[in-house]
Amino acid sequence: MSPIKRYCFFLALLSLLVFSFALPKNASAQPQAQQGITSANQLIDAVNGLRLAYGLPTLAIHSVLMQSAQSQADYMAATGQVTHARPGGITYTQQLLSLGFPLSGNLSLGGFRAENILSSYNPLVWNGVPPAWQDADHMNTMLSQNFTHIGAGVSQGPDGYYYAVDAAAATGSGQMQSDVPAILGVAPGSEAVVDGSSAISQYMVPVMISTARPSGEVVHKVQYGQTLWSIAIEYNTTIKGIQALNGLGEDLVVYQGQELIVKTGATQPAPLFPTPTAQPGFTPTTIATYEIVTPAMIFPFTPVQVPTSTEGPASTQSSPASSSILIAVLIIAVAVGAGMAAWLIRDPN
Repeated sequence: MSPIKRYCFFLALLSLLVFSFALPKNASAQPQAQQGITSANQLIDAVNGLRLAYGLPTLAIHSVLMQSAQSQADYMAATGQVTHARPGGITYTQQLLSLGFPLSGNLSLGGFRAENILSSYNPLVWNGVPPAWQDADHMNTMLSQNFTHIGAGVSQGPDGYYYAVDAAAATGSGQMQSDVPAILGVAPGSEAVVDGSSAISQYMVPVMISTARPSGEVVHKVQYGQTLWSIAIEYNTTIKGIQALNGLGEDLVVYQGQELIVKTGATQPAPLFPTPTAQPGFTPTTIATYEIVTPAMIFPFTPVQVPTSTEGPASTQSSPASSSILIAVLIIAVAVGAGMAAWLIRDPN
């Protein structure tokens, strides 16, 4: 073989070696794994994405609709029932009005509002419209051009996940209609009919958690506006569990001042301060006692949404270490090639 042919063969071999090191691993595209919907914002994004696919504008998020949808999802999770019914017997329209949403349309017929609900054992994966929402009425909730705002709620119960999407149309002026008092059954000028800043809803009454008694029972004293489902949620139990412990049967009605056993066999929390023990030869004097008061809320708190990663499998980008190794291999290859070229020139045979 002539020196030129040997030199060309060596360069081809060297190029193949360098190419094998430079070829990225796992270069083929990998489909991103679809994630289940576990938050209200994810559900809203899915609905608004559906609207965009049909050439419709997205719906704006409204705080009242977020409250109504989340309370309904929580209620369904606590009762284990997929239902549009509200606790206390009020209607969906009355709930929106009592929370201060300026609902448009004929309020005597319910106004312009709609709600989609469903349950799923595992987190809902949005592969297009869920089968339960593909009929005309459910599609209208998501695609109606009459609606202006949206809210959503997601809640996890003992038997799966519960979802609610609330859509509604606000009045053009942003003000409540004049017949709202008649719909709510209250006197005109009542605090229940305002712009939402002072409206009080039974859905938002906080439940203070009671500690276990020495017997292991956790007893909750019902306060004004609290409902059986809201108590069950705060104590991480179920309505049926509370009903069984208190012999309520299927009754969902509770009364202010009523004491309910919500758990049994609970462990008392450790004392904040150790109990002093008498020392020999020491005469105790009066010991001051302190009451530890835990405020329900010191200042308004807005939860921060943590973005969920949508990245697929491991990234194919090279790390700094692998880049350094590749550069070193290239330098060595160039040096060897230069040496071989010099050898071939000096020794033509």
